[in-house]
Amino acid sequence: MAERNSSEKRKIDDILPKSEIVESGYLNSMLNNFTASYKMYWFKGIFTEIMKGKSQIAYRRIVARMIASAWYPVVYYKLSLGHSDKLADTILYIHKELGVAREEKEEKIVEFVCESQDKKLSKMIKDFTNMVPYRLIRPFYQRELDRERKVNVDFADYKINAMIEQYNRDDDGHAFYILNDQDEFLTVSRVWIYYLKQNAAIIEGWMNYKLVDYLQRRNPNVPAIPFKVFPPSDKDRSLSNETKYWNDIQKEIPLYDIYTDTEFTKENLEQRGGMSIDHFIPWSFVLHNEIWNLYPMYRNVNSGKNNKLPDKDKYLESFCEKQYQAFMVAKKWEKGPRRNVAIRDQYLHVKQDIFELDGSDRGHDAFLTAMKQTIEPLYQIANNQGYMVWRA
Repeated sequence: MAERNSSEKRKIDDILPKSEIVESGYLNSMLNNFTASYKMYWFKGIFTEIMKGKSQIAYRRIVARMIASAWYPVVYYKLSLGHSDKLADTILYIHKELGVAREEKEEKIVEFVCESQDKKLSKMIKDFTNMVPYRLIRPFYQRELDRERKVNVDFADYKINAMIEQYNRDDDGHAFYILNDQDEFLTVSRVWIYYLKQNAAIIEGWMNYKLVDYLQRRNPNVPAIPFKVFPPSDKDRSLSNETKYWNDIQKEIPLYDIYTDTEFTKENLEQRGGMSIDHFIPWSFVLHNEIWNLYPMYRNVNSGKNNKLPDKDKYLESFCEKQYQAFMVAKKWEKGPRRNVAIRDQYLHVKQDIFELDGSDRGHDAFLTAMKQTIEPLYQIANNQGYMVWRA
């Protein structure tokens, strides 16, 4: 397995276009085997600013880009960036203490960070710029550092930044960028800007692969990692087909809210703000709208549940029972005019032969067992990931 992963990474690295004006291999060296997210997001921040036409970029703005790029993975999808990674701490401080909304837009986050006067945030930003700018461009000076290490018995890791700064100050355009620590900005090399812009789509894909690989290794049991690098689209969250499904179910059997144990009557719906379709395990974790994880609930109650896990001990049994009742209705549709292959396919993810179950006690118990065996592992992983437990 390790050999295959190594081979896949080499293939991805090999896609970077060769160039006559820059040594493109340095991109691989800059982002090879990074153990924290900082270098990846620092490079991504610079890349984004270059695509917006910038060549001189303030350190603070790059850190703001780092924060904005990692915002949704950390705040919305609750991914781990690594045990000792401080970028997530900074993001959560901005979200929880400075009040930036969970679903804020990327550019708004960037401007907030750039303009904030909060002293603690400024200290956090400064901590990133003490090391990351130097360590990203270290490969450009590795030969000089190796020579120094051979002749200097007192060569220590803490001296590396100062040496990189010295080499960078005398650089003739070889490196990716030139640092200006006094005024806290960097200037990206003209030839590197040209290379990045000419190959932007390929480099962006390569960069995102690196990021997904990093996040996957730190969140090995979490589903749909490639889709959790970016904010969700409105299309991803649409539940129009699923709403129609549950409305059709309600035409044939009474539906009851599992959290208040009341029937969805006209009167109850009016009192509780109408009906909405809810994910038992939050959408931001599973990243799908499959029927087996969905059930109606009152809109007013749903606003309190939000992005939380319902108490499994209190609600899972009822949820699975209500799912079974709806499933038996949908199963009859398979032979009628409302036959829906998509619904059938969604239930296959619970149990491959689920549509062979009948309405007997044995079939009922087999359905509930299959549902619980599907939901409980996901529930536990989501809870471990930081999703809070909720009770109505």
